[in-house]
Amino acid sequence: MNRPGVLLCLLVPAVVLALSLPAASPVLAGAAKVELLFRQGDPPGEVEGLVKAVEAWNAAHPNIQVRFETVPWKDAQAQLVREIQAGGGPDVVQVAFVWTADLGRSGLLKDIVPFVKTSPPGKGLGDFLATDLGTVGDKIFGLPWTVDTATMVYRPDLLEKSGITRFPDTWEELATVAKKLTLDTKGTGRTDQYGFCWPAGSGPDGATWFLVNAYLWSNGKTFMKQDAGGKWEVGVSPQDVAGVMRYFKSFFDQKSAPESLIAVSWEGDPEMVGSLARGTCAISNFRLATFRLAAKQSQMPVKMALVPRGSVKRASHLGGRTLALNANTKYPDQGWEFLKYLASSETFRTYNQFPAQKAILAEVQARLPEAEKAYAEQLTYGTTFRDYIFSGANVNAMWAATNREFGAFFSGQKTIEQASADLVKAFNTLLAEGKK
Repeated sequence: MNRPGVLLCLLVPAVVLALSLPAASPVLAGAAKVELLFRQGDPPGEVEGLVKAVEAWNAAHPNIQVRFETVPWKDAQAQLVREIQAGGGPDVVQVAFVWTADLGRSGLLKDIVPFVKTSPPGKGLGDFLATDLGTVGDKIFGLPWTVDTATMVYRPDLLEKSGITRFPDTWEELATVAKKLTLDTKGTGRTDQYGFCWPAGSGPDGATWFLVNAYLWSNGKTFMKQDAGGKWEVGVSPQDVAGVMRYFKSFFDQKSAPESLIAVSWEGDPEMVGSLARGTCAISNFRLATFRLAAKQSQMPVKMALVPRGSVKRASHLGGRTLALNANTKYPDQGWEFLKYLASSETFRTYNQFPAQKAILAEVQARLPEAEKAYAEQLTYGTTFRDYIFSGANVNAMWAATNREFGAFFSGQKTIEQASADLVKAFNTLLAEGKK
């Protein structure tokens, strides 16, 4: 039966792959044939290895076949909520870290604690990162699956041509180096190489949010914090926000970032990926999958580097995905067995993501090529959005408000005083709404 609103849906064929799958559990042995629906949100170009892993499962488990379905991230949460509330939805679903607790509190996901007790995953729950993000009281509403962050990415050849012998280590150095890398390389009177590029658009799921948080955290600030009595409050003033706005606007003011990027919100936009590959941008900020796309397109080597440090520390977001069981699933035991398989080392032999299990993460890190070594180190500086989640403010709304107000300032629609004050006001509103 077709499900409404799904943009990509395919029945994964039972192709035998050379992978060693876990032995069948009592739940799987001799069971009647069932079909599970598994949903994830990444684009087709990033999930070939995941498709292979599901194919391998299907080949080894004729009585538990899995349909693989993709709903893009921008639509995924709203669609999932609608479907589960109506009694439907996928059996096993990939959700963002920041959704897990809210979906669980709303009764839309199954508590996995009973499954963990009778059939623990991997080396046990203690081997998984970020389990606190899905924990509400004595219940846990998902198993952390993958972790990710963003690093700086660059063209070493362009830095060398400009006499830059090391990647900038601080935010101030980044601004200085970006200006030096902004050039008219062809002598046409027009800039054809920019120093630093990022998708600076005001889209609700745009990338400015991540850079802004990295800058704030590294300088000892955060959007939400607890006071001495444990009460949540907005952790920044309009002046704090204005300082961050002024820093990122400086790249446009000094012409070291193209103003056209104020209309681009997604890091995977072909212009973003292609600019690094072509060398029209010397430095950018990408997740691992986007970096690899750019590396494939580039005729010159590209490399990762650490996000600049601030006055207090070096930081970036630690994002990730959780695997969860739909509260409506008719096959919870079979779904749990498949979920554990997705979190196993067998899956990560083909799936190009970083696992949220420490034991398997070490295996994957050891296989990284030299150009990607900084990614593994950057993960150690990762900060989750836990405080934002547990403050009660809607994190997606915080994300959208941040991009909206920064975009309004970048584009000249608002003054820095208006935009910074409006963002703090929006956060206070979201915090108040979350307490109702």
